[in-house]
Amino acid sequence: MEILLKAEDKSEILRFLEYRGQEMDEELSKQIDRCMEIINTAAEPAYISREFDMKPDGSYPDECSFLNGNDIKKHLLGCKKIILMAATLGAGVENAIRRAQIKNVSDAVIMDSCASVLIEAVCDTIDAMFRAEYEQQKLFLTMRYSPGYGDLPISIQKDFIYLLDTVRRIGLNVSSSGIMIPRKSVTAIIGVSETERKAEKLGCAGCNLIKACRFLRRGVTCGR
Repeated sequence: MEILLKAEDKSEILRFLEYRGQEMDEELSKQIDRCMEIINTAAEPAYISREFDMKPDGSYPDECSFLNGNDIKKHLLGCKKIILMAATLGAGVENAIRRAQIKNVSDAVIMDSCASVLIEAVCDTIDAMFRAEYEQQKLFLTMRYSPGYGDLPISIQKDFIYLLDTVRRIGLNVSSSGIMIPRKSVTAIIGVSETERKAEKLGCAGCNLIKACRFLRRGVTCGR
């Protein structure tokens, strides 16, 4: 799949760079353009997904028994199916950022922000594809819900990627501490329901990163 950073993504990149509304000078603008181009060239976005039927009593399918915690249970309440998805920008992005860390640290920081914006764009594109597909079946989707959010432990990543066979299919692995490799990757759970859900906003209260959130330090949120 080909998804690229565009000029209109600059404002989101600046948000990841923790800009506080300062005017962007021409030099920084050109530097961001250059870093966007490097990330666009290095990225090889890929994803994989699987759909599972919930049991008649509303419990998880046996394959997904590792989904534990009250928050994900509430998120999937009333759903008939669940989708497990994983997406990555590929190892090329990771390698490009590492090279920049040696040559030009400021480039590396900007490239990291560019990659964060790009993987979100990839996930949003996949999400839109799912919604269009299920809409034809008169079915509705929940928001994406990722391991590490609320009381859904990040430790389930190993079971998650094993079930999706991500190492072989898209080159996505996970470290012993649950960190995904390549880092610019996302795993998520989406519920499929026969009834439209109210607009959801996950909010900050249940986020495991709340104490270290760079957005909250500036008095804003990531929008989730």
